[in-house]
Amino acid sequence: MDQLSLSIEELIFSFYSEGYFEQGMSLKEAYYPDVEDERLGFLFEIACRSLLAKDVLEFRNRQYRYKEAYRHFIQAMNDASHTVKASRFGALDEEVSTSFHTTQAGVYAHHTLYDQQVHQIHKLKDDQQTVEQVTTFLNIHMSEHLTPVINLQAEEFELLLEQASQGNDDWPSFLNKAENQELVRAFVSDVRVRKGKMDSLMKVTYDKNNTPDVESMIFVIPGQKHSWLVSGMKENEFRIETAHRDGLRSIF
Repeated sequence: MDQLSLSIEELIFSFYSEGYFEQGMSLKEAYYPDVEDERLGFLFEIACRSLLAKDVLEFRNRQYRYKEAYRHFIQAMNDASHTVKASRFGALDEEVSTSFHTTQAGVYAHHTLYDQQVHQIHKLKDDQQTVEQVTTFLNIHMSEHLTPVINLQAEEFELLLEQASQGNDDWPSFLNKAENQELVRAFVSDVRVRKGKMDSLMKVTYDKNNTPDVESMIFVIPGQKHSWLVSGMKENEFRIETAHRDGLRSIF
């Protein structure tokens, strides 16, 4: 079994069932902050029966626990060494995201559907499949070679995005410092078409207390002829390059 689909109620119950109380409590507060314990118990009864119908639970030590063949899905949601979250803008400008959890057992893709009410957890075969899923999800067109386009200071990059969001077609003078003006013009054109909106890849690591920390981030801009990778957020100097597998793999 390499995939498991869970409703949000089933997922919360699963964390509690497997002893990940902190994770379960965090989800409960996010989705059902006003639900009292009695009502929560009723939701858990429904979730338990639903999971029994899926044949993923068994009655062990006087409680319902995950069968061995399915336990790794819930473990992956709690025991990842790091997570890469891919986010993009949907057809209605809503944020759509999917996460990739790296564990000792492998990489797990975690998709959410229907306003995060349904969670799909899928164990991937290898790193290549991870890159393929990210490429498809973010609609990235890969170049044959990684080509540097331009380096921009934080304030320069922010000005470019602001102008694009406002529909301003002015050509900032700092763009003239790039050697390859053809690539720069293509990049700026794609930024303007998207009105400054960027998709992203964010890598999150965890300490021994499972506290998340953003280690790195890459912005992604799908374009007409090229896709663009923007890195350097923590250094406050943004490096724009054509999208290439090596640049994409760096965040993993």
